[in-house]
Amino acid sequence: MPYVASFCSSHPASDTYSISRSCARSVTDEIAIKLLTSYSSSARLATTGIVGAGAATVFGFSYNSEKRRQEIEKRIRSVEEKPVPTRAQQIERLAAGEEFDILVVGGGATGAGVALEAQLRGLKVACVEQEDFASGTSSKSTKLLWAGSRYLVKGLVKLFSPASISSPAAAWNEFAGTWHMVLGCFRERTYMLTMNPHITNWVPIAVPLDKWIIWPPPFDYPPAALGPCTGLFVVFFKFYDLLGRYVAPSSFVMSSERARADFPQMDGKRMKYVSVFYEGEHNDARTNLCIAFTAAMHGAAIANYAKVERILFDEKGVACGAEASMGIDCAEGLTSEAKKIVYCGGPFTDGLRQLSEGKDVKPMVNASGGTHIVLPPYYCPRHIGMVDMMTSRGSFLFFLPWEGYTLVGTTDVKTMPDLHHQVPEDEIQYLINECEKYLSPSLRVRRRDVMSAWYGIRPLCGDPNAKDQSSASRDHVVSHHPTNGITFVSGGKWTTWREMAEDGVDQVVEGHPELKKKAGPSKTLETPLLGTGKTDLFPEGYHENLAVTLSQKYDLAFDVAQHLVRNYGTRAGQVLDMVDQDTVKGSRSGLYKHYRRLYEGAAATTGYPYLEAEVRYAVNHEYAVTPADVLARRTRLAFLNSTAARLCLPRVVEIMAECLGWSPERALMEHEQAEQLLARDFAGPVPDKKGALLRSACTADVKDVFDHIDAEQKGTLTKAGIAKAAAELGFPLSQDELQKAVSEMDTDKNGEVHFPEFLVPWT
Repeated sequence: MPYVASFCSSHPASDTYSISRSCARSVTDEIAIKLLTSYSSSARLATTGIVGAGAATVFGFSYNSEKRRQEIEKRIRSVEEKPVPTRAQQIERLAAGEEFDILVVGGGATGAGVALEAQLRGLKVACVEQEDFASGTSSKSTKLLWAGSRYLVKGLVKLFSPASISSPAAAWNEFAGTWHMVLGCFRERTYMLTMNPHITNWVPIAVPLDKWIIWPPPFDYPPAALGPCTGLFVVFFKFYDLLGRYVAPSSFVMSSERARADFPQMDGKRMKYVSVFYEGEHNDARTNLCIAFTAAMHGAAIANYAKVERILFDEKGVACGAEASMGIDCAEGLTSEAKKIVYCGGPFTDGLRQLSEGKDVKPMVNASGGTHIVLPPYYCPRHIGMVDMMTSRGSFLFFLPWEGYTLVGTTDVKTMPDLHHQVPEDEIQYLINECEKYLSPSLRVRRRDVMSAWYGIRPLCGDPNAKDQSSASRDHVVSHHPTNGITFVSGGKWTTWREMAEDGVDQVVEGHPELKKKAGPSKTLETPLLGTGKTDLFPEGYHENLAVTLSQKYDLAFDVAQHLVRNYGTRAGQVLDMVDQDTVKGSRSGLYKHYRRLYEGAAATTGYPYLEAEVRYAVNHEYAVTPADVLARRTRLAFLNSTAARLCLPRVVEIMAECLGWSPERALMEHEQAEQLLARDFAGPVPDKKGALLRSACTADVKDVFDHIDAEQKGTLTKAGIAKAAAELGFPLSQDELQKAVSEMDTDKNGEVHFPEFLVPWT
């Protein structure tokens, strides 16, 4: 419609009149002129009406959004941050024999969310996690808070597919379910991005279109093949803006020329145009911690490294409590009584169900594994990301700026739940090959560019207590066991953590008259998370210039100030209170003071803003128990640079030993355990091909090896050279394999292989 409006405005009635006059023939001229003039007036009137209605709609949403924004700012600034109990205080409370209304087992996004939801509704809540908060799925996501564009597209495709003609009612019901889920995602995304601005941000995501007609068609829907040439994708993202009530910045279109300027890493020359839309982004582990500590601030008893070993039952067989082991912290363990127990184990839910239903419990969780890699910042602009909606596997591949670096993910493969899953080398290689498709030919991603890689597992869950067991759900599942009274919440996605929590608590209180009478209405949608409220240092609460204020007050380098505000919000000053003042020095520029960074060796070049003071803060205020807690989740250094994390591990252990009073033997044990865990959970620039099933390598790496062996620069390799190259690439060949490889590569049968021939088997 904007196109129609601009066309009409640039061709007024007089122009149309004269064009028609010159083109008309014989006595019909006058009639044609009158008709065309009349039509032009009607078209202008209709266009004006439609544009006016559209403008009024946009204005209405904009007005409401601005009004809502002002209300949210007022709400944020009215919240007062209260002290969070220490971990020792929480353990003491859990060990005191207090009976809770709800015991939550699991401290990921869902478990922490259920604890917060129930606590705010006036219930007495305990939450225990077998390892660290967010140590599983919740720290290994794609870092997006998205409203489900893919689900919406799939829903529309099914609704308008030929198959829907034969059973329109079924098609509509399925679409209605998808529609309801997507609207819920929009609501939750809005909550996270508006109520918690300190830990979230909007990120524009480019959809590159290099063909006017796409074949095979996206989502196997033939009409979608014409999406680029008809502007269908552009219209869809405008519709997406509308569904979000224009809370997010508006989608837009970039020409090929602008794409080359704004996103030079992209192969802009071959793009027809680029459609851009917005989604939310966050630091997932830090968000999880914010949820958990907000629950604690409001009175919930929470503890990490409290593994539930046994469920307790009353004489009727109803669960009434749990026994948990605490490892080194509490040799005797804890026993907690509760009226209701809620499992929030994500992909490990079936393991929890075995505690209460026996070892032969029917599995209901299908785990889907996703690998992510982090590349240097120069592969992606700081202000915009990219998505490939047509990967070779059919899943989405995101290419995003995150924490100053480039995040690429995710794959989507079936897997078995494992809290510490080793990163598959084949998946790392797959991501590199896929992201190269849209990058400029002048950029070649090398395997050694992978600064860190990790493997996350998300649950696709069914309800074992439902009548219909036909399929697992990508939406969340809340299931109540009719005999033992335990409820579990699983599935879903990061965006909908709060909605999942609300649905879970709703079902728990609905089935328990005493709790139903005690519980109030849900308050989480209007409750900002820890770090937004007023503190002594920031009596006005969170505001957009908080980093500037912090930088000026403490003479702090601005990158550090931004980092502290984005992770701690208005509590950033408490982190700086942990600074050892004897180590503070003036910077060489004289513009700010130098606070000791966790990874000093590369502070000037890689931009890691993490301070040593954050280790002390993590131990004293954020329940950090192991060095991996600090390196992987309180800071995100292990996720950004696994090598840097290992290099600064000794210093982290040293600081933690000072804070926790570790003996030299304990410190050594913690160092060794952290070393093993980091090596297992995170890959780095050096590939581990022992578990690789595919002989694949990056184009740039293959070229480097080829040129190295082709020392005389002949441009070819002999059979011996191919054998040597294969070994250097990590896949030595047997004599039979070598003979077969040479036969396949040497297409002209002259005994020598050129680089293009050599490259094919590796990519």
